[in-house]
Amino acid sequence: MSLDARYAFLRRLAPTAGALALAFWRQRATLVVELKGPQDFVSRADREVEAFIRSEIAAAFPDDAFLGEETAASFAGPTSHLWIVDPIDGTTNFLRGLAYWNVSIAYVENGVRTLGAVCDPAQEELFHARRGAGAWCTDVRGEHRLAAAPAPTLRGSVVAVDHHDRYPDPRFVAIRDGLVNAGASYRSFGAAALQLAHVAAGRLDAYIQCELAAWDAMAGLLLVEEAGGYAAPFPGPNGLTEKAPVVATAPGIAAEVSAIIAIAG
Repeated sequence: MSLDARYAFLRRLAPTAGALALAFWRQRATLVVELKGPQDFVSRADREVEAFIRSEIAAAFPDDAFLGEETAASFAGPTSHLWIVDPIDGTTNFLRGLAYWNVSIAYVENGVRTLGAVCDPAQEELFHARRGAGAWCTDVRGEHRLAAAPAPTLRGSVVAVDHHDRYPDPRFVAIRDGLVNAGASYRSFGAAALQLAHVAAGRLDAYIQCELAAWDAMAGLLLVEEAGGYAAPFPGPNGLTEKAPVVATAPGIAAEVSAIIAIAG
């Protein structure tokens, strides 16, 4: 099947999965929440949205592989035609009733992120991209092309810096301090893929996370690249199943951000 078919399929699948997640969000008080680890929550919504996405992909492209957050432990490849999915990115926000969460779906072909979609159901926005064809947002106004912010310097920029709540990371404090000293503001919204989409849309000037999984990052990084932004190499040397740093910025501040990260270690 061609990339055209997969891209059209993705643009249908992501908002449908988003609508399913939104229905769960509206009845979140009835969800049974489990604890996978410290500050690591999962609910029936996560599992059912992932199962829906997986079944739709299997029906349309039965030879493609699937790597999802909730079933990652059973992933066995191959990676030549691979869908990477976070059914609800920002689960803590989702369960708390905060409207900053998303459904993230990426398609990777022969190791290259090729298609990506980040659906924000609460705001009725679908961010999507195909390598070489730009990044786009479909919303109530129609479809418009995304462009990373024109920020020429960190001073006055707004940078999202996420960190895991499950353990302390001194790099986060060092990066935060470096940004403040450079005259930038920092935020942490708790949903990686959506923050990456907002870098692509020029709403944020950069996004930094010291350790992130592929399902959180792949779709959003493609959006940033296709919107003319800078994305540091990802995944790391250990491949798609291991967490690695994620850095995405407006092109004009990439060098400054990279220097701060290098000092932080």
